Amino acid sequence: MKLPLRDMVGLSLGLEFVISIVVMAGLGRWIDSRYHTEPTFLLVGFAIGAAAGFRSMYRFATRDDPKPEEPKKNDPKPPTTP
Repeated sequence: MKLPLRDMVGLSLGLEFVISIVVMAGLGRWIDSRYHTEPTFLLVGFAIGAAAGFRSMYRFATRDDPKPEEPKKNDPKPPTTP
C-alpha cells in the first residue's frame, strides 16, 4: 500500500511533534528522579518538547515551496491580462 505524499507529510509532522514531547518529558523525568525534584523538570521538559513541536509545525506551515510547479511544455500559455 502506497500512501500519498500529503499523508506522509502529516504523519511525519505528527510523529515529530509526539517524539519531541516524549523525549523532553523523559529527560525531565530522569533529571527529577536523579535530583528528587519531582515533577518540576518533567513539566519543564514537556513544555519545551511541546514548544519544539509547535515550532516545527509553524516552520513547515510558513516555508516557501523550494521548487514552484512549472507549466508543462505542451500546455498552451495562459492568457495574460493587461
